[in-house]
Amino acid sequence: MCLNKFFPFLLSVLLLMAIPDASAQKNKSKAPKKGKTTVISDETRQQSALFADALREFYAGNYETAENSFRKVLSQNEKNDAVYYMLARIRKESKNYAGAAYYLSEALKLNKSNIWYKVELAEIYDLMEDYKNATKLWEEICKAKPDNEYYLFTLSEDYINLEQYTKVIDIYNKLEVLEGYNDEITNAKVTIWLYLNDVKNAIGEYDKLIQEFPSEPRYYILAGNICQSNNLPQKALNYYQSALKLDPDNTMANMAMANYYSATGDEEAAFQSLYKAFTDPQIAIDDKLPFLKSYFTKAAKTPNKDNISRCKQLAQNISEAHPERVEGWATLASMCMIEKQYEQARGYFERALTNDQSSYALWEDYIYCLSQQKDYKSMISKGKAVLDLFPTNAAMIYNIANAYYFEKDYTKAIELLQQAAVYSYDNSLLANIYNVLGDCHKELGNKEEALKNWKTALQKGLNTQDKIKQLE
Repeated sequence: MCLNKFFPFLLSVLLLMAIPDASAQKNKSKAPKKGKTTVISDETRQQSALFADALREFYAGNYETAENSFRKVLSQNEKNDAVYYMLARIRKESKNYAGAAYYLSEALKLNKSNIWYKVELAEIYDLMEDYKNATKLWEEICKAKPDNEYYLFTLSEDYINLEQYTKVIDIYNKLEVLEGYNDEITNAKVTIWLYLNDVKNAIGEYDKLIQEFPSEPRYYILAGNICQSNNLPQKALNYYQSALKLDPDNTMANMAMANYYSATGDEEAAFQSLYKAFTDPQIAIDDKLPFLKSYFTKAAKTPNKDNISRCKQLAQNISEAHPERVEGWATLASMCMIEKQYEQARGYFERALTNDQSSYALWEDYIYCLSQQKDYKSMISKGKAVLDLFPTNAAMIYNIANAYYFEKDYTKAIELLQQAAVYSYDNSLLANIYNVLGDCHKELGNKEEALKNWKTALQKGLNTQDKIKQLE
């Protein structure tokens, strides 16, 4: 319990300790006569002073001294529930939760209605993961304080730990009464209903919101999504169409309709719904990327005109709506590569690399694109930055070395190829590295080195016999 919460209680304790025991007053009049003052005994004063000293030591972190003082108070008054409470606090500080629970139980025996004691003991049980006992206390606390959201929420967490999910929903309903409708609470209830395989009640949570907010398209869409995911396509369609009546350009509704049309096999309708949704920059790109990936996979596997065209159009829309992200530009580049439109692909790769220079896959495809254009000078120029980024990547070093070879800089090519051989563990790549090494040495007139490297390439699985025979 925090000090702010404890402070009013602490004042009450100190005031109560200043009042003489009822037994000491049993022979006196219940109402003191006018003009007379209540007499506080020396013993009571001493206990109050000792208790106050113990509190100061506690908040100063001197727990051993504080405990000794609290026990002195307890030796003088064994029914002092506040002392048991503070002893529990000391045990809690040392993470002796069992000891804390014992002292709090003793305090509650003396003062059964004290809400602070119950809250502290319930929190101790939670720390001990004794959710059964914690739940009993939180139920009592929530009954006494039904408007306290913290107590209700904590009780709901214990119900979750005990897997009493319908009781969790009951608590969430009470929280909704206190707070009003809350998307997070609704989502949590929907998740629980779906976990319990109760689709009807899961949809019903959004039906409540639709009734409360009939002009809000989002709730229709969320209800429709549950239907779509649970093999209720016609019901899903009804919700989606209701959302589109309210807002025909609603991106979420159009993306939901795209899902629906894809599931029913209407590819053209699905594409048209997505095309509209992809132009909206307000919808997070991460919500669009699964759709784009699907179209990309389809175009890569079956690279016909329609598949490539649809993928390129969606990628173009994403690039315009989210120009700072690489995914749209990279997809456009890949589609151009499939169509062997290397100059266009090059431009898209360069735009993507402007946004993210750390992606190896982007650099690999870009360098390959340059090689298809036979632009070896650009490969060498860009390769300097690439080799700084990926100094131990054998495949990339090999590609740049090839560019030096075609530019007839055999010495530099050999230097890079030797580096690539050190970092490569793939026989196929090693065979190619040694093959080009042999070619470089041949061009430099190093016959023995050329033969040695070609023979190594042959051992690694590359057929270099013709080259070997020609030189021998």
